[in-house]
Amino acid sequence: MVAVKIREAVELLKKHDDGLVSPILPPDDDIIQYVEGEIGLKLPADYRYLVQNAGHIVLSKELLYLRADGEGRSNIIPSIAIARESGVPNDWLPICRDNGDYYCLLPDGSVELWSHDQMFEERWSDLADWVVDSFINGN
Repeated sequence: MVAVKIREAVELLKKHDDGLVSPILPPDDDIIQYVEGEIGLKLPADYRYLVQNAGHIVLSKELLYLRADGEGRSNIIPSIAIARESGVPNDWLPICRDNGDYYCLLPDGSVELWSHDQMFEERWSDLADWVVDSFINGN
């Protein structure tokens, strides 16, 4: 079940959208299931809602996008493989890349910045808080 808080964060994100047309189409359920099979993780309901309703919006950050073809530098499938090689734990879901660092959705629903050089320690209690802080507030 999708939390009210992520619905509100997505609506806020849509209000801040600059209206640029993105070549990235929102993933349908078939693509989500394909990606889940490829990465070996079940995508949480709140994350599914985010990528299906606002995953194409780019403000201060860009979500890794879900595509079945594996194309593009911001595609989640090859990005997760690279993140794992860099040391991101297997049960963390990289959702956004930032200069070699990854914002990851953790099994408990929180979001944490995984830093390749361990210079940063940032954590958000949930996906909605991260969306507002990172995309709307520009942090």
